[in-house]
Amino acid sequence: MFVLKRNFFFIMAAVFIVGGLSISTACAENFSNGVTVSTDKLEYQQGEVIRVVITNNLRQSIFSHIRSLTPVFGIKHIEKKNTNEHWERLYAQCQFPHCTYEIDAPGEIKPGENEAMEWKQLVFVDGTAKTALPEPGVYRLAISYEEYQKTKWQSVLTNTFTINQGRRK
Repeated sequence: MFVLKRNFFFIMAAVFIVGGLSISTACAENFSNGVTVSTDKLEYQQGEVIRVVITNNLRQSIFSHIRSLTPVFGIKHIEKKNTNEHWERLYAQCQFPHCTYEIDAPGEIKPGENEAMEWKQLVFVDGTAKTALPEPGVYRLAISYEEYQKTKWQSVLTNTFTINQGRRK
């Protein structure tokens, strides 16, 4: 109980000091589930490989396809901020019945460990086998994982990043 009171005090102090920070944002960040993902940069050119790192800050192991022979299946979906400032979901993989896959088992990421993968910036158009480069804009990735001895898969979002128009050759 003391920890909760201390955390609440810290959040309120941060809101007071920072001013414009909303309470819901502070709470979401402070009481995160302990699994974080981030990209290696904040800006990329179209077609540039994006390195994503998942970090397990929990006290138990997690499992993710990022630590497998098929790491791209660690991406649950791709989100792009549209002109209305809402997040639009895009497909990270081709969907059944258009494609079927043999997917490797997810790998264990122990407490305090992290694992990296590279995303080659492909979007599957409407879940079909047709692929395209993401359009320029602001993006984030939803990365899936499962906590040890739990049966429900969860996802965590990367930081936002920008994809700029690729250079013409």
